[in-house]
Amino acid sequence: MRIHLIALGVLTSLFVLDIHAQTNSGDKEHTSSFSNFIHHEKLALKLNYFGELGLHPGIEIGTDYTLSSRKWVTVHWDTGLGGYRHRWNNNSMFMRTSIGARLPIWSFFADVNAGIGYMHSFLAGDVYGPDSNGEIEKIRDWGTSHFMPSVSLLLGWDNGRRKNLPFTFHIGPEVYLQSHFNHSFLPHVAVNMGLTYNFQK
Repeated sequence: MRIHLIALGVLTSLFVLDIHAQTNSGDKEHTSSFSNFIHHEKLALKLNYFGELGLHPGIEIGTDYTLSSRKWVTVHWDTGLGGYRHRWNNNSMFMRTSIGARLPIWSFFADVNAGIGYMHSFLAGDVYGPDSNGEIEKIRDWGTSHFMPSVSLLLGWDNGRRKNLPFTFHIGPEVYLQSHFNHSFLPHVAVNMGLTYNFQK
């Protein structure tokens, strides 16, 4: 719940800043560095629903930066911060980066991505351990760190190619690995669904 509120607050702030920047964009010399960054034509902001196994709800916010754009392919670099909640098991947060190739098909597209990331998981419950006297007591859960490589195949809709709309929609499966799980990698499947928004589209 906390993650959802943070994401909503960040997006609301960005949209307010965008409206403010557009209102005061009569003189380009007076635009701020933040406004220039947000309004860069190659930069888009994204908001994803990240459902691990499709059942454990999560959210991710980040950026989508166009590295190269051709008629038949767009290469992009994405970064993101997010997390999900696996009820009665764990709560996890992650930050990651990826490179993707987006292939247009009329107003639709297929998007193949590969990336790496860092995930930190906390047990969803109380943790107990021995104290200095050998007695069992509740202890603080500092969480566990994990390496998080991932691949995804997303299908999407980009009506901006014809109507110059500023957003795209995507949905698809994502597979990622969680390191340091019983001395091995644990595979996960997630549903990645969301929007990207480009202020300069």
